[in-house]
Amino acid sequence: MVDLDNLAIVNAVVSNVSEWGCRLTSVDITQLYKNIGIRVGDTGKLVKALVTSIRGNDAAVVFAKNDKMVTDKRREKRNNVSIPVKIADLEGITEISGVIVDAGKNGCRISAKGLSALPEEVVLSIGKMERPVVGEFAWRTASSAGLRLLWDRTLEEYSGDEATQDA
Repeated sequence: MVDLDNLAIVNAVVSNVSEWGCRLTSVDITQLYKNIGIRVGDTGKLVKALVTSIRGNDAAVVFAKNDKMVTDKRREKRNNVSIPVKIADLEGITEISGVIVDAGKNGCRISAKGLSALPEEVVLSIGKMERPVVGEFAWRTASSAGLRLLWDRTLEEYSGDEATQDA
């Protein structure tokens, strides 16, 4: 086992295994805190678990909920791509060149410099697509960003809104 809080490694015997948890027994069990990874045999993966109590040489452990989505909270699969893209504000005044590095139906991740200069909603012009796509930033750093693609929006809607606001 590996204690993920203090990075201690403890060899233990696993018993009373169920879908909810197990018992760990070791003379070094008191080195464990709360968050642990259990490696059974020679497998290359750790099973995430939480220590709920320690008594003597035994620890009661519950398996963490399935956290597959911790690193990827998206509802859909993304595909690794390398597609040149132009990202601009809705008026087309500021334009930045970048690369779409992963893409799905409703979103993409872009690598580009200067993304902080753009507003929350932007227009993506992608080479072989007839029309630009409106998107909004889900997150961004200095050199990359995640965007939600707003397929139901068009640039004409924005021009109409501006015309109404100016009137």
